[in-house]
Amino acid sequence: MSFYEIAIKQNIDKLIIDKSVLQFYMDTLADNIKLLPIATTYLASLSSLPIMPNHKDPFDRLIIATAITDNLIIVSIDSKFELYKELVTIIW
Repeated sequence: MSFYEIAIKQNIDKLIIDKSVLQFYMDTLADNIKLLPIATTYLASLSSLPIMPNHKDPFDRLIIATAITDNLIIVSIDSKFELYKELVTIIW
């Protein structure tokens, strides 16, 4: 999901980085970072995730649902994730 968001933000000039989303993806694989597919269990968790005031970003919400389902830690500078700190661990 993060790569979809990177591609969209690059396309609308909200994210300027010196490589394409494809290169960023390939570098991630080369660094042996595990990528998770979007699983039906994540979608089930997403459907029950509360919608917080002023935060309806579908990409963020799927990341949060994934972290809840697989008991993962979210590493993000985005302060909106703090709205879900009762449900998932946030670092940064």
